Order: sequence, then C-alpha cells, then structure tokens
Amino acid sequence: MKHLLFAIFTLALSATASAAVCNQHLDKGTPSDSDQILCRDGYAAGYNYQTKVSDWVAYHITKDSVNAFFERSNNFTTDKELPDAYRAVSNDYTATGYDRGHLAPSGTMDFTQESMKQSFLMSNMAPQLPGFNRGGWKGLEEKVRQWANDYSELYVVSGPIWDGNETYIGNGVYIPSRFYKVILDPYYNDAIAFIVPHRKVSSSELVTFITTVDEVEQLTNLDFFSELPDSVENDIESVMWEMW
Repeated sequence: MKHLLFAIFTLALSATASAAVCNQHLDKGTPSDSDQILCRDGYAAGYNYQTKVSDWVAYHITKDSVNAFFERSNNFTTDKELPDAYRAVSNDYTATGYDRGHLAPSGTMDFTQESMKQSFLMSNMAPQLPGFNRGGWKGLEEKVRQWANDYSELYVVSGPIWDGNETYIGNGVYIPSRFYKVILDPYYNDAIAFIVPHRKVSSSELVTFITTVDEVEQLTNLDFFSELPDSVENDIESVMWEMW
C-alpha cells in the first residue's frame, strides 16, 4: 500500500512540475502529443519531426504580460532540444522568399528578455509569405494583444494546416497551406477561431476568416481546450462568433 501511495504521489508531483515548467500554457489542455513537446517561458509547442514545423504552439497571456516590453533581438536560433536530424535552421529560409514566421509572436512573448529570445527559436517558426506574415497575420496577433487588455486573460493556440500537397524549403521545412489561431476567454468560456489562407492578406479581411473551433479541430486532428468540462467544451467549440 505504501508503494502504491508513493507512486501516486510521485506522479502527482511530476504532473505539477510539468505544468509549472509550461507556465500555465497547457492548463486548458494539450492539443496533441506531437513528436516532442517543448516548454518555454512564454509558450509551449508540439513539434513535428516530419514537417520541421510545430503542429501547435499554446500560450497563456494576461493584460500584464502583453504590456511588458523588451527589445526585439531578431536572433533566430536553432533549437538544440530537438534531435539533430529534425532541426530546422535559419539557413533553411535563406533566399527562399519566405519569412521565418513566428507561431508564438515575439511581440507577445517580450515580457522578459529570456522569453523574447526563446520566441526566436526555429521550432517556433514556419515558412510564411511576407504579405501574410507582415500583413493580416500580424494584424491578428495585434488584435489578440488588444483582447488580452480587454478580457485580462486569454489562452491561445496557433499553428499550420496542411492540405497534403505542400512543398518545402531548405532541408525539408514544409510550407503550410493555411494557418489557424484559436483563442479562449476563460472567464466567460467564449472561444473564437480563425483559419487564414497562406497568401497576402490584410487586417480588414480577418472577419471573413472566422470559423468554429470544431472546424479547426477537424482540419488539424488536434483537440483544443480538452481540460474544460465536456459540456462547456462542446458548446464553445461549435459556436461561430462575430469579431470580439
């Protein structure tokens, strides 16, 4: 009996430590196991060895965190926590016409110097066209920071969508056909989702990309906000909201 209690206690400590390391980013659920889960100060990521792009990045943000600021480094760095064979490197993007596009945006991760630096790890990047990355996608990231001010606290998950016909750059870094972002307001248990085509987009178009969380789950085979009670999760994920 003592051995069983010790094992349960050890598992509980392990789970608590894991949550602490991920800084609440996975409190509402881990979208998938992926090939490797990476815990950072500002976000958690589920990395895919085959695409060399994370299936998802998840981040918990608050009014305080989005209003803190440390200067952007632009120091794109290989993620050495990943096995050598599956690492994306900055040179994979050189002269390809694609930006090193953040999944967890540096403008949201800059609440400490270390968190800002971690946002430039290549495991947090995906190939993005300049007209996408610097246009509507940037506008959506700014909108999420505005919502964090409005609602005080948000959980966000973002990542690629694949259609099966992708090509790649560099040494096998695949180019997503679309990108998604899902946002949860945990106070009211409301969620809004976006599927944004990978092309030049403007901020004014964002309202046309709103969809349901259910739709994103069907396209990605991910499970968002699984730690919510089933009745709550089912309700919020089937609703299509107008722009918050």
